[in-house]
Amino acid sequence: MSDTLKMGLKLFLITVIATFALALTQMITEEPIKVQAEKADNEAKATVLEGAEEFVQLEVSKETYPNILEAHKGMVDGNTKGHTFKTFNSGYGGQIVVIVGIDTEGTITGVRIVQQTETPGLGAKAQESDFYEQYYGKPGSSPLANDDINAITGATVTSNAVTGAVNYAIDYYRAELVSGGGSQ
Repeated sequence: MSDTLKMGLKLFLITVIATFALALTQMITEEPIKVQAEKADNEAKATVLEGAEEFVQLEVSKETYPNILEAHKGMVDGNTKGHTFKTFNSGYGGQIVVIVGIDTEGTITGVRIVQQTETPGLGAKAQESDFYEQYYGKPGSSPLANDDINAITGATVTSNAVTGAVNYAIDYYRAELVSGGGSQ
């Protein structure tokens, strides 16, 4: 057997073992990562719609609302307290995933960024309370303009992307829940 063939077989064997090890690691960690992400989403929903005890998932048309990942009705003692929306928009560094709460009066009750890949020290500041608390109390009766929110210095693209994600929630709320387009 030639040296080249031996070297090729060794490299092939190393590649197979490495691939198997990576696949096994992925299988082992996939479920815990999914559980942690779901836990973080549930905590964010409870934060943006404070007092809600139960969240009932609503059906969202992906064709009509491609930027809405999930919508939930927040319940307290069988009564609707408001709604939460998991939306996304493109920022400077990639997708920004946001959870927005809107109460039954149509007021934004909170915004949390649950996933982002923005520049550390700039766009990543969107996860700081100084930024996202600006949305609290804003009316959900019409989309927010970019100048309704003080942009993060040096990260206007990120700021506008978060506002756009909030507006996707407002659009769905107005069209499907207030106007009677869907079931509350």
